[in-house]
Amino acid sequence: MNEQKKWLTIKYSLNTILIILLYVLQTTPGFLLIFDVKPNLAVPTAICIAMREGEFVGGLYGAFAGVLCDLGSPNLFGLNAIIFLIAGTAAGLLVIYMLRPGVINFVFLTAGALLTCSLLDYLFHYAMWEYENVWMVLVYHLLPGVLYSAAVSPLCYFAANSIYKYFAVKLQR
Repeated sequence: MNEQKKWLTIKYSLNTILIILLYVLQTTPGFLLIFDVKPNLAVPTAICIAMREGEFVGGLYGAFAGVLCDLGSPNLFGLNAIIFLIAGTAAGLLVIYMLRPGVINFVFLTAGALLTCSLLDYLFHYAMWEYENVWMVLVYHLLPGVLYSAAVSPLCYFAANSIYKYFAVKLQR
């Protein structure tokens, strides 16, 4: 039993380090910047972990990725954490009961979570206040960010999935 606890601790620590590392990469100035749009790398990794580990662990990692995204965001602190907590829990439950844990389903779940967050951000920060030409923020910044994040998310999937597969062999002994 102690051997299994040791491997679980190492696995969850590596997943946490991976999310932190990808968050540092996504917030690095100029890194992966295309037309003033940067991808979100921490949330797709949390969604992948949720797909593989289940709803409870997925919700925790989703909230963790959301808190990290809140640190670098001008939004109300905690909004991303709540949204990605729900997204991680939903991704875990969807894979348990309805979907297979494949790359295509992962990309759609990631795009859905990021699109929901971006649309709520747009609603609360721009549309609600009826600024002029607020549609430009949505079309030129938020939606390209979701598409760019969905396009690079398979890299996060393969990183988190390789950790899962490595420790699945270790934990079956």
